[in-house]
Amino acid sequence: MNKKTKKDAGPGKAIAIASAVAAVVVVAVIILLLLRSCGAPANDPGGIEFDPSATEGGWDEADMDAIRDSLNEKVEEGMINISMNTSPVFADGTSAGSLMIVNEEVNNYPQVVEISRDDTGELIYKSGAIPVGSKIESAKLSVDLDPGTYKCTALFYNVDPDTGDYLGCAGAVVTVTVLE
Repeated sequence: MNKKTKKDAGPGKAIAIASAVAAVVVVAVIILLLLRSCGAPANDPGGIEFDPSATEGGWDEADMDAIRDSLNEKVEEGMINISMNTSPVFADGTSAGSLMIVNEEVNNYPQVVEISRDDTGELIYKSGAIPVGSKIESAKLSVDLDPGTYKCTALFYNVDPDTGDYLGCAGAVVTVTVLE
């Protein structure tokens, strides 16, 4: 009887295992070479280059307090407190209406107010500079609007009193009504 045992399986299986191990080793070597070539350029000694002008330390606590105070002062300077009637009514398109625009005492700058229609973008009112602590109770629109209700945006601009430059802006939704 001619019986083969597992021990006698033959050289084919051993060759297959050796080939698989060799293939894994070759793939691992290729991967390592690729990973190494993806790093820094060949002439780079490695590491990072520190800025020679950098010194140890951070802000002193006194400096931080001064910086914080300065920033708070700048924020306060630019604050805009806006106040107006958000539902002004005009008897007709050419009459004065109840705008009641107030440049409150807490503001630091004169204000210019512009009112534009939301549907067309048309500018329908622009004030002159309103001094701090002053108001415009009523005024005429810049255009003759037909009777109706108009959704608008009022923009309040802080104005540099020396140059007339706009320094900041805040807005409010306004509904303008023209009766006749």
